[in-house]
Amino acid sequence: MKASFLLAATTTLIAGLSHAAPTVNGGTVHFQGEFVNAACAVSSDTANQTVVLGQHRTAKITKAGDYTANVPFQIKLVDCDTEVSKTAQFAFSGPQDSTDATLLKVNSGPSANAVAAKGVGVEILDSKGSTLTPDGTAFSAAQTLIDGNNIFNFIARYKATAATATAGQAYADANFVVNYN
Repeated sequence: MKASFLLAATTTLIAGLSHAAPTVNGGTVHFQGEFVNAACAVSSDTANQTVVLGQHRTAKITKAGDYTANVPFQIKLVDCDTEVSKTAQFAFSGPQDSTDATLLKVNSGPSANAVAAKGVGVEILDSKGSTLTPDGTAFSAAQTLIDGNNIFNFIARYKATAATATAGQAYADANFVVNYN
C-alpha cells in the first residue's frame, strides 16, 4: 500500500512539473571568431577594447596642438610562431578629423541626444612615440616577435585642432590591421 501510494504521488509530482514550466524564447547567442593564416592571432581580450581617455576641462585647451595626458593601451598577439614571421606592425583606420588628418574625428557616441565636442581629435602613437595617422597606411615601428604571446604598447590622447575646445562627448573608433614580416 505504501509503495503504490509513493508511486502515485511521484507520478503526480512529475506530471505536475511537466506542466508547471513552459518553454519560452530567451534570445540569441552570437558566436564570432576567425581563423587566420598568419604568424599570430589577436587576443580576444584586446581585439575589441575600449580605451577610456577620461574627462577634460575645455579651459585646458588654449591653442591648437595642446594635448591631454597620454593613456596607454595594448594589443596582445597570442600563439605566435616565429617560423612564419619575425616581426609585426600595426596600422589604424577610421574617420579622420577634417582639420588634422593625423587624428581620429570625435563623435557624440551612442547617445542619440548627445553633442560631440569640437576642436579636438584622438591621436594614436606607437611605442616609439610616432603618430599613427588613421588612414590605414601608417604602420607602427616593427617589433620582433617571440614564440607565444607578444604585447604591443600604444598611446592615445586628445589633441586640440583649434585654440578652444567646445564641450561635448568625444568618442572615436578605429579599426586595426597587423602586418607580419
